[in-house]
Amino acid sequence: MVRKKKQTVLGLVFVLGAFFLIYRTSFTNFFSQDDFYHLGLSRADSFADWLGFFNPFLQKDVHFRPLGTQVFFFPAHLFSPQTAPVILRVIALSFHLANFYLVFKLLKKFLKKEFLALILAGVYLAAPLHFLSIYYVSAFQQILAAFWQLLGFWFFASQKRNWSYFFFVFALLSKETAIVFPALLLIFSYIIRPEKTMAAYLRRFKKNWSYWWPFVLILIFYALVRLVTFVHYPGDNYQLSLSFRTLTSSWRWYLVWLLGAPETIIRYAGRWFSIDLAGFVKDSGFWGRIFLGTFLAELLTVCLIGSRFLKIKGKTFWFNEKLSLIFLWGLFFVVSLLSVSFFPYHRYAHYLDLALFASLLTGGLLFVKARIPRKLWVLLLGIFLLNSFVSVSVDSRLHWTPARSDIAQKYFYLFEKDDLCQELGLYLVDSPGFSVHEADIALFGSWGPAYFCQYRPISVYYQGINQPSEKDLFKVVNLSK
Repeated sequence: MVRKKKQTVLGLVFVLGAFFLIYRTSFTNFFSQDDFYHLGLSRADSFADWLGFFNPFLQKDVHFRPLGTQVFFFPAHLFSPQTAPVILRVIALSFHLANFYLVFKLLKKFLKKEFLALILAGVYLAAPLHFLSIYYVSAFQQILAAFWQLLGFWFFASQKRNWSYFFFVFALLSKETAIVFPALLLIFSYIIRPEKTMAAYLRRFKKNWSYWWPFVLILIFYALVRLVTFVHYPGDNYQLSLSFRTLTSSWRWYLVWLLGAPETIIRYAGRWFSIDLAGFVKDSGFWGRIFLGTFLAELLTVCLIGSRFLKIKGKTFWFNEKLSLIFLWGLFFVVSLLSVSFFPYHRYAHYLDLALFASLLTGGLLFVKARIPRKLWVLLLGIFLLNSFVSVSVDSRLHWTPARSDIAQKYFYLFEKDDLCQELGLYLVDSPGFSVHEADIALFGSWGPAYFCQYRPISVYYQGINQPSEKDLFKVVNLSK
């Protein structure tokens, strides 16, 4: 027993150390893009203003995510712009670690193997699909929504099922993609306690219908409130395409990301599963070449473990237990992505957080029966962590989040150095090797300068985007100064 505890502690130290090494460059990222918009929405001069965050009729944003945006960003106004990003990142990191702990507890509960649960939870913690959630402050919404849903799974599994109603509401107030939680909870209940036939699943659902109908009422109420308080169309990024082609295209990328590919690999997409590997390696450099090796090694290790799994014999229910669990996993994967699968221009790897949990749980349940040697599990963890390090390194080089964060931070320092907040207007122009178009995106128009200047009225113009008139008083600003 003492030896097992020591192995678990050492494993935990190793997993946490690997995570902080993999995501080490995220902790110094500044605000960028939507962060400045959310900072503006999260201002409150009184407790009544703070409570107004939860009033959908007062919202100016197309999204109603008071817990994931206003409540989260509100503490930033209590600190300086240099300190605020660090504070919010510590909060986001704390919730991500809490998700890791919940995944570990859930896996331990059903796999009955503490060390295996830690290994699989370590995969969840360090997976490169979390890149956007960890590097981009505004993506905290995804971490928080996952937190409430994982809590819902835990309390449901712990025979405190009514708590899941409250966590569902909290998840909806974090991010609207949580609308699929009741269906995921139902599938989860089947994964952890499978039946022998399809008819048995249906009978169990009918028997427990009184538990599930409050979720339906919550969804109806939420949908009506959002319909009445909807502000405006969110833009081309959220353009819907209800076609089978869009659906299958989304699934292919989510499957690639689930296996550990960097998010930016989607830039090099071809037809079906084809990828412009030459372009990818050229742009990503050294880390791109290493990724091709680590990704292949990971796939080979998974196949090696899977070969042991395929040798399991014996029909237990339906066709057999293997096919039933694989089907339920596939259903969980599809449903978890249902709210984002029909957006051809809005695909991000972090939407896979719950699908990854279901993959670890289902895979663990199946592979425990195959009695996979511990050395193979350790090998898989080691290769996956190495691949995560490489994938995150690729995204750190190619992803827009670090680049725009760097741009925003440079402008903030320029505002501080030249005391630009005292000007009536600012005209941002191109600098050698630098496009002001990226500054417009990184600063979210005038929202970034407004935050730098503590929301003192100031006009901001961008060369080639919004030109000032000749009578306007403005100061020309560029980064080459």
